[in-house]
Amino acid sequence: MLSANGDAMVACDPFFPLFPSLRNVIILSGPDPRLRSSFDPSSPLDDYYFSDERLRIMDAIQAGDLQLPFDPRDWDPMREAVVGRMKHGCADLVPHLDGMLGGTYKQIFDNGLGMIAKERDAQNRAWVGFKEVWIVEFFGVLARAYPEARFIVLLRDPRAVIASMQAMDRLDASQIAHTLSYARHWRKYVAFARQYGGDPGLCNRLMVVTYERLVTEPHKTARELCDFLEVEFNGEMLDPGRYVDYSTGGTWRGNSSFVPTLSKISDEQRERWRTHIAPRALRLVEFVCGPEMRLIGYEPVTNGDSKDPGPDVLQYIIENGRQPCSWRSDLGDPQLDYGFELFRRALLSVPEESLDSQLIRRSFLFEEVFGAIRQCVMSTQRV
Repeated sequence: MLSANGDAMVACDPFFPLFPSLRNVIILSGPDPRLRSSFDPSSPLDDYYFSDERLRIMDAIQAGDLQLPFDPRDWDPMREAVVGRMKHGCADLVPHLDGMLGGTYKQIFDNGLGMIAKERDAQNRAWVGFKEVWIVEFFGVLARAYPEARFIVLLRDPRAVIASMQAMDRLDASQIAHTLSYARHWRKYVAFARQYGGDPGLCNRLMVVTYERLVTEPHKTARELCDFLEVEFNGEMLDPGRYVDYSTGGTWRGNSSFVPTLSKISDEQRERWRTHIAPRALRLVEFVCGPEMRLIGYEPVTNGDSKDPGPDVLQYIIENGRQPCSWRSDLGDPQLDYGFELFRRALLSVPEESLDSQLIRRSFLFEEVFGAIRQCVMSTQRV
């Protein structure tokens, strides 16, 4: 939609492998010897819940710097990983990847953005950027490196996200992720978006959009996006027939798990999850994400949104944990994972004088986010 505007060019999922690599260098060159010795560079990006060590990783990333040096010996495996990502939505950029190599991560990102602008004839557009998933914790690093940059968070109902992910099983089983991990990463996004909204360095450079509002009010939302980027609205933004698939050079066909081609912006798929998500998965998602869902206006529909969701949720955690998946960030122990989630929900009702800041951070990442969720949940309970 943004690329159809004419004043922006946004590449789809081109740079993800750079972010775990940057995280590794931040941690392994950092001042914390305990963290350096225990850190696993092969681990996926984390959700950071329920662990002091994971929180230290999160904090280190928040204080990170793109000027850190990049080891050229890492370029070949990095290039291979980037190609694996780019071939889905940015195949046109793959032949030009070697031009990205630089001495620092900042130079690599500079070269990557320059590559997008050059190869897509977008040098004269006001904005050149990229869309990625799961990398919200790096916004602070990027914001400091690019003081004029803008950031957009697109949220979608987590039940729809999980339903879509599960539907991928029949299309490409290799992309199936672990359900609990997926849900925790979703609420991580809500937490960071809320936290950044109160950050003086980011609040005026950040826009949060929900998928549901985008498809029910596309014209209004597109105009708001244009206002945020300070560009003129272009009606072609509302016509998917104008969207370009830069991997094929043809018209973009969409990336739905349910239909082969999306020819219009429609809210028909907005609540498809109601008939496509497994009942136990639905209760798990509402148990894990319920407080954050309420915070941004998604209403739970099951008893999963309670302090005691019942044995079905635990059974699903155990069974889903045994199934193969492309990645996961859970604790790997159903007893710990379920117990910590129960603790997290109960913490929302603990009297204020009993609260401990570190327990809050382990459970909600940020004390300010906990306060907002607690107020929201208590208001709902009073009603």
